[in-house]
Amino acid sequence: MKNTNEKAELTARVLGKCADAMEPAGPWRWRCAVQNGARLSIAANLEEGFLHLACHPEETRDGICVPEHALLGNGALAGGVKLALDESSSSLRLHTDIAVLEEKQLFDRFWWAIDGFHDGCLLLKSPAVRHNYAFTEPTDFGYGLGELLREAAWPMAERGPNDFTAELDADSATKARIRMSKTGVVLNLELIPESPMEEPSRRALALFLLTASSKLRLVRAYAAKSEDGWSFGMQVSLPAAPATEEINHALAALSVAHGQIAREARVLLDGAAACCYLAARDTSTTNDYQDKKEN
Repeated sequence: MKNTNEKAELTARVLGKCADAMEPAGPWRWRCAVQNGARLSIAANLEEGFLHLACHPEETRDGICVPEHALLGNGALAGGVKLALDESSSSLRLHTDIAVLEEKQLFDRFWWAIDGFHDGCLLLKSPAVRHNYAFTEPTDFGYGLGELLREAAWPMAERGPNDFTAELDADSATKARIRMSKTGVVLNLELIPESPMEEPSRRALALFLLTASSKLRLVRAYAAKSEDGWSFGMQVSLPAAPATEEINHALAALSVAHGQIAREARVLLDGAAACCYLAARDTSTTNDYQDKKEN
């Protein structure tokens, strides 16, 4: 296991190889510019063995992508990237976290994250072009998911081919579902099962989960929509062949997420509580947003 200084040296070396421009911004903090497609300005910092990357593109200032649409799109972003709200609810930002294990792994994950940042920018520009990959059919990458999970330090049960559940370290938590998807290995924790939902509750849940997820490592909020209603949850997205440590970190992160936000999320199913929450956030209880670029 590398110590913090070794991980900082490794991280700086990888960022130096990947970024078109890089400068230190403090202890174990860097500012990077990447010209890969659209130019991206990225803030990077190393904390507790994780590289946190954040991008605040110009598109987030346009107010086009409403919270519900951000949640519908989050599950489609590559690189474990998430759209999350800052505390003022004024703008959506793009974040991701990478466990720093070794140089090639970090190099590959960085470029996967860049793909996710570009995906997020497209979503912010054109929220009508969004897809819901929160629940995708299991995909075969030429090896079994069971092989990847065998060494993970969590109780597992097999549901079907490349489809598993894991017990989380959280009181009253539902099991996390682990599947192979188009984007890699996806770990989902459903907080609110699919059901018809009044608009204030839906909007309050979207705001709450987008804000809460900004403070949670690895975890992003997602929503799924069907003719029968909406569901909400938290998710970790990993590449197609994650290291065992990454799987362990993902399940630990979902356990923390459940402990911190599950109870509050369920309270917002009550319409009166949802309206109070929206009022406290200085947000209308009716959806007065307009998709400026719906067409």
